[in-house]
Amino acid sequence: MAMFDVSSIGFCVLDILGRHVTSIPLGGRVEFIDEIRMTVAGTAGATAVDCAILGLKTRVVTTVGVDDMGDFLVSKMQNFGIECSLVRRVAGVPTSATILLVRPNGERPALHVPGAAAVFTVAEEDLDSVLNARVVHVGGTGLLKAFDGDPTIRLLKRAKALGRTTTFDLIKAGPETISVVEPLLPYVDYFIPSIEEAGEMAGVSDPLAIVKFFHKKGARNCILTLGEDGVYVSPESGQIFHLPAFDVPVVDTTGCGDSFTAGMIAGIVRGWNLEYTSRFANAVAAKVAMGLGSDGNLVSMADTLQALEILPVKTPSRCY
Repeated sequence: MAMFDVSSIGFCVLDILGRHVTSIPLGGRVEFIDEIRMTVAGTAGATAVDCAILGLKTRVVTTVGVDDMGDFLVSKMQNFGIECSLVRRVAGVPTSATILLVRPNGERPALHVPGAAAVFTVAEEDLDSVLNARVVHVGGTGLLKAFDGDPTIRLLKRAKALGRTTTFDLIKAGPETISVVEPLLPYVDYFIPSIEEAGEMAGVSDPLAIVKFFHKKGARNCILTLGEDGVYVSPESGQIFHLPAFDVPVVDTTGCGDSFTAGMIAGIVRGWNLEYTSRFANAVAAKVAMGLGSDGNLVSMADTLQALEILPVKTPSRCY
């Protein structure tokens, strides 16, 4: 039996967020804002934190620098109860970090240092420990220069040979990213991109055309996150369905996609059906959107299950 519920592998970044930013002061002047936070973020880091908040036994596998930012990320993840023995520290490369200026309308221009994400990889001798989890999540393809390609294929292929369930998300995908993603898809049980990134890679914009494209490439279950319009789900078997998002006061959408993935993983671990799991994942993302940063107002499994029952549903902007 696997030691962990989930092993979250890949991109981890320190986010420094401020809201609300309406302008950048000139010269050496100062502008007052409402809130500043530092959070664990990234398609592996934020997903790991949100899985831990939801009560999953979570391991994170990533690389950070030998610096204060790396210290913060490791300490913060340990405080959430995440197992961090496979977080590697590298000297001479800064921890990946982003400054996000959250505007009143939700826009969030960013200043980013790629840093340690570019040198992340998984050593052969660590592979079995990395995969000692019921769900193996890979997040960050597109920014993981040393890990993208053959190393990721090797890991996912080994995960499937061990009988693990695999989930996969990426970041900053464009048309060129499909060449890296396509060889991975036969080993992916749950492919969970945003519709924008998936459409860029597939070269089409219609959700049905997008999921057909990725099913043909080997992905079993295709789950497209639609932002304020919810989620479009194409199962390996059964009918395609759309679920609207919950209607909540949005503070910040940073990490909503990562938190949605955490909700999906929680449902997979608990054996829920795909429709209920997707609804729950929508509720996780809604809780995150109600606060600043990639964990937002996410509190616990019990609180999220309550939100699932009481939050109003938003009217989609289009018909799916």
